[in-house]
Amino acid sequence: MCVFYELYIRSFCDGNGDGIGDLVGAEQKLDYLAGLGIEGIWLLPILQSPAYHGYSVTDFFSINPIYGNLKELRSFLASAHRRDLKVILDLPINHTSPSHEWFLRALDGERPYRDWYLFLQNEDWLKARRHWDGEKVWTNYSGQWAYTLFGPGSPDLNYESTSLWQQMKEVLTFWLSVGFDGFRFDAAKHIFDFSIEKGICEYQHSRNIAFWKEMTSHCRSISPDSIFVSEVWDDARIVDLYSAIFGIGFNFPLAEDLKSAIAKKDPELLVISLKTDLNRCFRAKRSYESGLFLTNHDMSRLVSSMNGDRELSLLSMSVMLSLPGVPFFYYGEELGMEGVYNMYFNEEQLEPFLWYENGYGPGQTEWKALGKNHPHSGVSYEAQEAVDDSYYMRFRAILEFRKSNPWLRFATIKSVKRKETLIMLKVAGESKSANILHNLGTKKIAVDLNADVQVINGTVSRYRNKRYLGALASAMEVTE
Repeated sequence: MCVFYELYIRSFCDGNGDGIGDLVGAEQKLDYLAGLGIEGIWLLPILQSPAYHGYSVTDFFSINPIYGNLKELRSFLASAHRRDLKVILDLPINHTSPSHEWFLRALDGERPYRDWYLFLQNEDWLKARRHWDGEKVWTNYSGQWAYTLFGPGSPDLNYESTSLWQQMKEVLTFWLSVGFDGFRFDAAKHIFDFSIEKGICEYQHSRNIAFWKEMTSHCRSISPDSIFVSEVWDDARIVDLYSAIFGIGFNFPLAEDLKSAIAKKDPELLVISLKTDLNRCFRAKRSYESGLFLTNHDMSRLVSSMNGDRELSLLSMSVMLSLPGVPFFYYGEELGMEGVYNMYFNEEQLEPFLWYENGYGPGQTEWKALGKNHPHSGVSYEAQEAVDDSYYMRFRAILEFRKSNPWLRFATIKSVKRKETLIMLKVAGESKSANILHNLGTKKIAVDLNADVQVINGTVSRYRNKRYLGALASAMEVTE
């Protein structure tokens, strides 16, 4: 498991000609994904949902019909496994759509569904506000107030009900039986985040962790090698608590700090980031792995984060893929697609993957207009796949570096140092060690490297018995 690809199926490949990406189209592109050098797919929500993003579910046992059916999903998973690709499902079980049958029956007062949602018991609760932005958390549905942390379109499930725990175990069992290799669990720290005693939004981490222990143990009793990834955006201590249960935890602080340091070309900030955000990678024994990433569906795309500077984008990817952990990257980043995230209109970073330079052709999705990644802009796969120095080919070479050095996943960082614009990492695995160099400067810099250096990105040149690492470039020297 070297690198995961975060796949938004609606925007990827259209297999039936309706302009919307689907499972048939995604299966047709599995050779493309395997050829990139990835070994895992994180499939964004495909369950039945009225929302384009899929995070508000109306049926936990059904596929959104615009994406296909169960037979087509089984075929997609089988084809992925034949190519040694693992596939994990993004499963949002913190809340449902208000159109879910459970919620509609809950509004009618029917048990156990009434217990599966949190309804207002005290008018003082209406004063509660969301943790991060102060928004209201209660929604009035025809005279009945329900707890909706993520907005009116997503009433929260109430895991105070033990029967709901059993129901969710059945959901997990079903999707494992279909053939998924595990799950990415959305909003993992929000299972218990409203205090009934106090009437306020309050994270109850110990109760959340007990819940996830039971859910993951249940999955492992069915499929011992299940893969779990947790979405917990919090300080390192809290992330450690959750990630130790799941095995992989997304490293949100590293993603933001690494992008900020490189966008500013600030080597000292990068050193601080690596030492702070990867502190667990300085230990030989770790209870979980860092989920390395730079962007996802809730963020601006990488090139946009770098203000359009593609060299900085490639350097960011070089740094990430040289670090211990399990890397994830978002679909379309390999093309250098752009898109700025807006929490109230977050479709720009979800644009169709551009297969063809004119924006049309077999498999091209057209479910939304192309606002950032225009036809005839050179961003398409068609325009880049045969050009040696294109963004796509350079991105692919960085992925190939990671695939050829799988030992980095479990490596330990021995030291991080800085010399002017040069960042120097010493990392060690069971049988290999390496010096990894990243030049954040805009000029080449003299380095001590042997003749067998691996170039991750950019150039390494020789002049008068000296070796030079190019501007905004990365390289690694491996010793057995």
